[in-house]
Amino acid sequence: MAGNNPVSVYSGPVVVVGAGVAGLVSAHLLAEAGVDVVVIEKLDDVGGLARSFTYDDGFVFDCGPHRFDTGNPNVKAYLNRVMEREGTFFPRKSEVFFKGDYYAWPIKPQNLVQLPPALAGKAFVDLAVNGMKTYGEDNFENYILRQYGPTLFKHFFEGYSQKFLGLHPRETHSDWAKVGINRAIIDDNAQMQNLFQLLKSTLLQFNKQSQSFLYPRGGMSESWENVAAKLRAAGGRIITGVGAELEGSNGEITAVRAGEEVFEPSMVIWTAPITLACQQLKLQVPKLDYLGLLLYNVMVREECPRDYQWCYYGAPELLINRVSIPRFFSPETAPAGTTGYCCEVTCRVDDTRWKHAERLSDWVVDDLMRVGLIHDRRHIIDIRVERIPESYPIYRQDYPQELDRARTQLSGFKNLRLAGRTGLFWYNNMDHSMENAMQLVKRLLRDSGRADAEESALAQGALSA
Repeated sequence: MAGNNPVSVYSGPVVVVGAGVAGLVSAHLLAEAGVDVVVIEKLDDVGGLARSFTYDDGFVFDCGPHRFDTGNPNVKAYLNRVMEREGTFFPRKSEVFFKGDYYAWPIKPQNLVQLPPALAGKAFVDLAVNGMKTYGEDNFENYILRQYGPTLFKHFFEGYSQKFLGLHPRETHSDWAKVGINRAIIDDNAQMQNLFQLLKSTLLQFNKQSQSFLYPRGGMSESWENVAAKLRAAGGRIITGVGAELEGSNGEITAVRAGEEVFEPSMVIWTAPITLACQQLKLQVPKLDYLGLLLYNVMVREECPRDYQWCYYGAPELLINRVSIPRFFSPETAPAGTTGYCCEVTCRVDDTRWKHAERLSDWVVDDLMRVGLIHDRRHIIDIRVERIPESYPIYRQDYPQELDRARTQLSGFKNLRLAGRTGLFWYNNMDHSMENAMQLVKRLLRDSGRADAEESALAQGALSA
């Protein structure tokens, strides 16, 4: 195997900052190619935004709904190599809660008859006349108005976006609408970028087999612990529980500090927030914000009345934004006769919600009862609150200019590469981060002049061709 090659591609270590999806996959592939790799992770566990929380009473929760899309051949080939035991394959079932009722998401034909007749009628009028209307600057609001019309904007998109981000849709860039819809759909065959596509995709849902996903039986962290073990077996090192600090001069990262240790890197792969990289290198810090996420992991001694994997809750009177149910990803994530609900609430780090999150637990339970998921609060076993900083990049109106400014500054360091969701300020799915890591490693191996290492990795299915 390439990992047994004693000749390093680089003269010094490649330091990977962050043991999330992009960081771990990058480090693993480089280590297999014979590179001296050190991963620095500020948390005690690996997996980043795709890690799991395992509690003593037998419940496992992820940071929201995560799963692998094995329709991606590169992701599938990599997973075949790293997963130690067969995962669960399940047909996707996701829903949206709207005006007191549950609808399949993406929308199916049978759901159309559930819509209030007046709402459905107005939406079809929009379909007929919207092309003759002119909308202004390209923000979230005008993009949705242009693509879907005012009826669906008002009832489906406006409230949820404002509730989720805490920003009016006019303050949000249109990219948030484009990527947000795609990330929520996760189905290339269900095109919903405008009202015509929505109607066409909905009508084509008749007799369509549900999309299937792969999930590690013991929770998403099981896969990343496997990757970490293979990384170490290939000679790589992972330092956890300590943050990384960059030092640079004359267009080069000269040192990376991890507690008492100092590394002189040949290359740095940075997957932590791009704003932090600018701050540490004493550059102008861009006006880019990340959303904080509160997870209320509710454990109940009841059977779940619904069988979705995740559901969106946009009603403004509800605190929760989305709920995922781990047992419908894998039955090993909850004891028999119980259900775990991962309830997501967005906020800003260090705001009132963030500081006093535990005080909102009763409100979350009230929401679960209101939407019909819990019948008796006396059946609650436990509620654990987890705080997740930098969970989503916030696409404000001026984010392209701010992001370009940050990338331009950081590109001045010849041995620094950005990767992953927070490092690239990129609203993506887990599979995209895996692809990003594969492409980055391929470029690094090629640029280093080690074509043999790249070819070896390609032969193993480790990198995409």
